[in-house]
Amino acid sequence: MNKNKLKGMTGESYFQYFVNNELKCIYQKVSDDSDFGIDGFIELVINGHVTGKKVAVQIKHGNSYFRNKVIGGYKYIGEKKHLNYYMNSQLPVFIVLIDDLFEKAVWTEFDVNKTMRQNDDKWWIEIPEENQLYSNFFNAIINLLHPIVDYEAEIEGAWMVDINLDNTDFRAIGISKSDIYSLKFDSIHNIIDKLSKSKEKLINARNTLELFFPEYDDDEREIYQIPEIMDWLRCSVDYNIPWFYFLNYKINNVGLKVLMHSQCIDISECKQNDKHLVLYDKSSVYNFYLRNFDIMNKFMEKNNIDEEINKEISDGIISFYGSIN
Repeated sequence: MNKNKLKGMTGESYFQYFVNNELKCIYQKVSDDSDFGIDGFIELVINGHVTGKKVAVQIKHGNSYFRNKVIGGYKYIGEKKHLNYYMNSQLPVFIVLIDDLFEKAVWTEFDVNKTMRQNDDKWWIEIPEENQLYSNFFNAIINLLHPIVDYEAEIEGAWMVDINLDNTDFRAIGISKSDIYSLKFDSIHNIIDKLSKSKEKLINARNTLELFFPEYDDDEREIYQIPEIMDWLRCSVDYNIPWFYFLNYKINNVGLKVLMHSQCIDISECKQNDKHLVLYDKSSVYNFYLRNFDIMNKFMEKNNIDEEINKEISDGIISFYGSIN
């Protein structure tokens, strides 16, 4: 076997031992057939927990790598063909030099802004003397990869929301004033995403939502008389929210009523027995149906919901509103 290759393998074996036994992390070796300037990857382990955070490493073993001494430390000369890989890598890249007796080992993080031209085919970077593998390498990795977040509590919280959503046939979604004034729909999209995690969950979620606007409870106006809410609903249709699929038509649903009012032109309005009766322009009602059924149909087609359910919902919506003719 080539002496240089054997030395390289020895250096990498030592480094793997160092990572696994001293740093208590995981070293993942790159195939010997690959030559792109990376020998392996370190996966960070904190308190026995694998974090999913990684760095790439290039390992050079031998006293020859310590001969090019500069004022700040050592001059590492790299191949130009590796630069594009380093610069395009989504992981930080560390260069590690280890001497023959494993007594001296230094490191640096690759930073193209710290590289200099050596010749047409090579570049160089300074590896600081104070960057000692045995003293500050691990802390450098931790500081670089922070923050390391424990998502377990957040995941459990999200699952509890899923359980609560699954355990009811009626889901009232409160829309905040800040969402209304800023025309944001994140809360609606989040609910739809949660209800769409599986096809069964999505089918069971059809016609189960109701909208309410809790910060307007003390407002004397009817919901349909509040311009900013109407603007929000109108804009929601422009964002293709599939209201017809999700809003409940089996009860006296405020959501479906104000949705229509936000998009239809009212010709006259009167009050009878504490009820507000509104007469809408027929063409605007037709366009309202056309637009919202189109959004619903595309949503159901995208999620492979069968035509039988489509017909069930369509009939329910028409029954709720009454015929458009």
